[in-house]
This record gives sequence, structure tokens and C-alpha cells, in this order.
Amino acid sequence: MSLCAPSCPHPPLSAMGTWLMLALCGVGLPSAAMATTVTAEREPPVAETAVAQNTGQRWRYALGLKLKTLDLADARTDVALRPVLGVRYGRWHLGHATGDEWLAFSGYRKASNLAYQLRDDERLKVALSLRIQNLQDNSSFDGFSSGKNTLRARASANYQLSKRWSVGTDVTQDLMDRGDGTTLSVGASYGLPLSERSTISLSGGVEWATAEHWATQLRLLPPPTGGWHSGLGSVGLGLSYRYAFTPQWAWFGTVGSSRHLGQVNAVSPSTLSWNGQIGVLYFSR
Repeated sequence: MSLCAPSCPHPPLSAMGTWLMLALCGVGLPSAAMATTVTAEREPPVAETAVAQNTGQRWRYALGLKLKTLDLADARTDVALRPVLGVRYGRWHLGHATGDEWLAFSGYRKASNLAYQLRDDERLKVALSLRIQNLQDNSSFDGFSSGKNTLRARASANYQLSKRWSVGTDVTQDLMDRGDGTTLSVGASYGLPLSERSTISLSGGVEWATAEHWATQLRLLPPPTGGWHSGLGSVGLGLSYRYAFTPQWAWFGTVGSSRHLGQVNAVSPSTLSWNGQIGVLYFSR
């Protein structure tokens, strides 16, 4: 569906005029209107289902550029320019969100390199995914970072409580056992559509991880007294804004803050950490 599709009026017409209007609008009329204007000529539900399935199987992609930083409070952190790529075919998804899901379902979820949607409906999304994790800068592999990498698996679930509220959880595991351990995150998100072109969302969550994960993620800091152990490490909030200039072109901006907990807070030089990014995207339609 277009992000800025115009509404199409449908005054009483002859049968031929009604079908012509349907073809021009590209959308179905509400069931009540169809009952008064279209009778025995309506296509059976089986045909409608087949069309929907064919639409869901087509290739979709997103291309773009973004500027990102890991900690806005750290003057030593460089701002990096990175490419953005997203591809989707049916239930398979690689990289960034494509245009069909970009403004919808702003759930609490993290980026993944390759994902398969076990369930993908209006309220519930369940997915399995893999990503290449860079152990030097603690980020997803983007083709430019150097250093040691590992393969991380993730299982996630997001549930839409209402039109604006959703909750989610994910579990990740270092499959190559290179020291990045296991993580568990739970969170919630509130999405507020501002118009057909834009939306703003606020997300929050808490993260638990094993000792191996904290030791790897914070290896540049002195270890806590008695060594690392499993436990909560952070609670965070994130704000994002997304705006579509046209159905194909859009821009986005995000900013997030994490409050360190437990041992992570004990060794961190600051109580809070910040991150942000801004980018421009092109979507296939």
C-alpha cells in the first residue's frame, strides 16, 4: 500500500462504471458499498487470496545511506557514514526494513542480517535470524568494519497489543562460541502515526546477558571486582521519527539512551550512554 495513497470517491455508477472506478483506485471498496453496487459479478474469495499470495511473494528492496555514532556523549567517537540495504522475498528478509513494513508495526526489535518470519500477521510476528557480529566495535557487520567477527543467532517475538502499543522479546546466542555469550531482552513500544507519510515511536527495554557477553562487550574497561557474572546490564529508551517524501523516498532519525545497571554500571565511566543515526532511503514499490 502506498504511504501517501489518495482516497478514491465512489458515487453511484452503472455496473461498468463501478468496475472502471475499482481498477483506477487499485483498492477494494468497503463491504457495505460493495453489497449495494456489486452483486453476482464479485470474484470469489479464492481468487482474492491468490492475488494476495502472489503480491506477498514479490521481491522488495530498500537502498540508502546513514550517519551513525555509538555514543553521542563520547567526544572520541567518530561519526561514520554507512550504506543501508534491505531485501525481502516472501518470509525471507535481509538487512533493513523494506517499504511495506517501514511505517507499520514499530515494535521493540533489533536489526538482523538474515531473518525468516515464522509468523507474520497483523498482530503477531515471530522470526529466526542470523547476523555477523563484529567483536571489535560491537556492531552488526556492515561490510566496512575490520576485526574479529562471530555468527549470532536470534529468536524474536513481537505482539501488537493495540494500534499503538506493542511488546516484544528476543534471545540471542553466539553460535561460534567466540566469547559473546547469550542475551535476553524484553521491551515495549508506542507508535504514533502523525500522518499517512510520517510516524514517531518510543521504545523501551531491559537487557540481561551472561558473563561472557559483558566481558567481551566491555573488554576495554577494567573488570569488576570478583570477575564478571550473569545479570542485568542496561535499561534503555529510544525515539525514532520517519517521514516519506514520496512512496519511494524517505528519511529517518533515531536517538537512544541506556542506563547502565549492576556490574556494567560499576565499570563504566558514565552512567548513561547515547547513540543516534540519521539516513535517507529509497524503496521499491
